[in-house]
Amino acid sequence: MTDNKLIFLKSAFSEYDIQFSGDFTQAILVNPFYEENVTVYYYDDDDFTPFCVCFSFQHCHLMDQEDVIEWINQIIAGSKFAIEFFKNGQNCFGSEIDSKELLDLSYEKLEQLTGYYGLTRLLSIVDTFKIRGWNNQHNFDATFVCEDNGHILIKKL
Repeated sequence: MTDNKLIFLKSAFSEYDIQFSGDFTQAILVNPFYEENVTVYYYDDDDFTPFCVCFSFQHCHLMDQEDVIEWINQIIAGSKFAIEFFKNGQNCFGSEIDSKELLDLSYEKLEQLTGYYGLTRLLSIVDTFKIRGWNNQHNFDATFVCEDNGHILIKKL
């Protein structure tokens, strides 16, 4: 029988329903608030980052159980959100964004956070984005609106 390398999730997140795959290489932490769950994969053949943790559009590769627990706790606590950028409805790229960065969100701040500023402006490669959190009350979709004066605004949809 295969060892369950993800069993630590049961004690770390005992208040949530956790579903394991038959071979114990995948666990789903069921989100009671919204349809987007956290999924954790374990890759036995990866000596450096055997854990892959996914939420919404975002995923990250992590080294150990403590890192997995910390990342999931940040998602559940609402201090970390997934952000995905689109062009004409097609996924372009994504990342994660801290709740503090969402407070006064602006186009300029997104350019700085993504590194797409200066000659290659963010607006030249994307036209919309989505923010997703564990509790869906903070989720939103947005588009960029260019004003006549060249200023770019974020318009929530």
